[in-house]
Amino acid sequence: MTDSEKLDLLLEKVTSIEKDMIDVKADLRRLHRDDAFIIDEVERVHTILDKHKDDKSVHTA
Repeated sequence: MTDSEKLDLLLEKVTSIEKDMIDVKADLRRLHRDDAFIIDEVERVHTILDKHKDDKSVHTA
């Protein structure tokens, strides 16, 4: 394998890694948005449950 071929192969690998990193960064941003949505939803439901717990008129048993 010539030096030129080796350099071409290395350049291909580096370019591939760069593309993979872009994909990973996009996945992490999506994951972060999903996590934020889930946490917001848990907090919303928790607030509803706290209000329900504090309202003794809804408990008949």
